[in-house]
Amino acid sequence: MKHGQAALTAVIFFLVAATAIGIGFTSFAFEETATARRQLRAKQSYFLAEAGAEDVAYRLQSQKNINSPETLTLNGETVTTIISTPSLGVKEILASGNALLNIRKVRLNLRIAPGASFNYGVQVGDGGLSMANSSKIIGSIYSNGDILTTSSAEITGDAFAAGNSIITNVNIGGNAQAYSLLNNIIGGTASSTTNIDDTTVGIHAYADTITGNKTISRDAYYNTSIAASVTVVGTKYPGTPAPVALPPLPMPINDSKIDEWKTTAEAGGIISSPCPYEPADGSSIGPIKIACDLIIGGTKIITLTGPVWVEGNFEMAQSAHLNLDPSYGEYSEVVIADKPTNRLTSSKVTMNNSVQINGSGTAGSYVLIISQNNSAEGGGTEKAIDTGQSGAAPIYYAPHGLITINNNTPVNLKEITGYRLELSQNSEVTYESGLANIYFSSGPGGGWEIVSWREVE
Repeated sequence: MKHGQAALTAVIFFLVAATAIGIGFTSFAFEETATARRQLRAKQSYFLAEAGAEDVAYRLQSQKNINSPETLTLNGETVTTIISTPSLGVKEILASGNALLNIRKVRLNLRIAPGASFNYGVQVGDGGLSMANSSKIIGSIYSNGDILTTSSAEITGDAFAAGNSIITNVNIGGNAQAYSLLNNIIGGTASSTTNIDDTTVGIHAYADTITGNKTISRDAYYNTSIAASVTVVGTKYPGTPAPVALPPLPMPINDSKIDEWKTTAEAGGIISSPCPYEPADGSSIGPIKIACDLIIGGTKIITLTGPVWVEGNFEMAQSAHLNLDPSYGEYSEVVIADKPTNRLTSSKVTMNNSVQINGSGTAGSYVLIISQNNSAEGGGTEKAIDTGQSGAAPIYYAPHGLITINNNTPVNLKEITGYRLELSQNSEVTYESGLANIYFSSGPGGGWEIVSWREVE
């Protein structure tokens, strides 16, 4: 009897222990399942937030309509996106994913991508470059036409001339390449599709023929011949194929982009009178279309607050200032002279005396001055942009016209791009390091680029 009671007691204890263990495992299993479900919902919330941020970024990039705030539903769960503009040219997207009250947030910051790229201090179209005595380009140049100078002209960087163009009478600090190189001093490597003649070369020389009475400091690579009068410090490599001609480069900003800026300017209103339009000292202009000439003279200080389309000529004189509003920060803005009905004798820019055209005051901010005069492209002599003796300068751009720098004392200009360019004696173009990409707060930017993308909650 006692043995039976003991056995029964043991069985009871075993059942209690097994039940307790079973309850423990069951509780653990339920807890693990609940944790897995919470983790799943958290992941769902995160992916909802990611999807919402990506959707808004896509709509901004493709210029589709979007509201803020906006709520989207995916598989019965929601994501809410809010778009804000913490600074000019910057968009911040905050996406909050909600899966069964599990909230996770993603913040995505976008900025306007570069609206233009200027990779050379000077870029010239088929009209080519003409440099007078003691003129200087501090930087590099790429020309679709000839680079022709008189004595003492200098290019401190590289000089490239495309197609059948030649480079002659230039002191070049870097490398040079053209269809033909004549009477130059080249600090780097010289490359010609045809002939290098009477040219001092600091490193190697590549050409079909090499002639003259100068020195090549390193090796000479040629296909047909080299004159006995040429001194080669290094080794000669006959039978080497000559370099092929460089391709012409397109202008960095096409006409369709300029038309977009004009549309943005016109959307801000139209000034039709008085003509010519002369804004008062201390006033602000832009975004605006001016349906006649624009003249800023005297000692006036004008603030640029948006793109300006001048349907005529744009002239500044004496010591007038055109300053980009400080709110632009690192962004830039445009002034366009373009009278579509007369691009031969109108649509011109003239800068006289000591005018100043300044960015916002933040590094990387500029005013881009554009002329759509096309006289030079048709063989005419009208000046699309005449820089005069301007002081602090903008970026000058005349894709179809002639730009002249008329000055007898050095003047620093940040960048020049035109169909044809003429530098008078002692004039100077300084290419600013980091100018390759400039940003615009409106109009034809390069879309949006991602600055940061991270989870914030």
